[in-house]
Amino acid sequence: MTLFSIQKTLALLLMPAGFCWLRLLGAGLVCFRRRQRTLASFLLALALLYACAGNVHLGAALMARLESSIPPVDPATAGPFEAVCVLGGGSYEDALGRPELNYSGDRIHLAARLWHLGKTRLLVASGMGRDSLRGVRNGGEETRTLWLELGIPASAILVVEEPCWITRDEIAAYRRLQERHGWKRMALVSSASHLPRAMTLARQVGLEVLPVGADWRGRPLAFQLQTLVPQADGLLDVQRACWEYLGRWIGR
Repeated sequence: MTLFSIQKTLALLLMPAGFCWLRLLGAGLVCFRRRQRTLASFLLALALLYACAGNVHLGAALMARLESSIPPVDPATAGPFEAVCVLGGGSYEDALGRPELNYSGDRIHLAARLWHLGKTRLLVASGMGRDSLRGVRNGGEETRTLWLELGIPASAILVVEEPCWITRDEIAAYRRLQERHGWKRMALVSSASHLPRAMTLARQVGLEVLPVGADWRGRPLAFQLQTLVPQADGLLDVQRACWEYLGRWIGR
């Protein structure tokens, strides 16, 4: 245990996630000392559940399990593809309303790399969102703008015209494009943890694509004292993994 680990652990305990956990533990221990055992057990169980929900090791393990069915693809040796389709969700708006990459934005960058490496002549974007105060966001158009800034010519970009609110909509749209254009070799790019569910939906509609994973999160982490404290990265990965399992269960 190093001084750095101790300092970082104390700092994390002062952050919102860590502070809430510390308060739960403290309240549970106080109730236990007052012999309020039922309430103490409830609070300590809640603290344990919260610790698991924000644990970076559990988050990485859940993401690794999701990603395990998706073989890593080296962009330099992949392809060629007649079209590279990128699922929405990799962009958001900055303070001026301009598109920017979000925490899942690696999918947009990876598709651009495939084009620059000569692995495809066409990039396809889709997706819609309602998470902006400015109104409905067109994720496909946001992706187009980002690709143009990355040096992709407009002639190499196709944005799905029909509104696609969920992954099932996007997969169905890609299937119709495949039938219309007669594409034989396509790639589907998204976060690696999201691709298992997307590929299940693709098989259901007969869409033949090669999954190309981005934003890999299931990396092994070395144990450090501070990783025992619930934190934002853990909460994010655990929630994203649970979201994928829920989506798989309800078929969306």
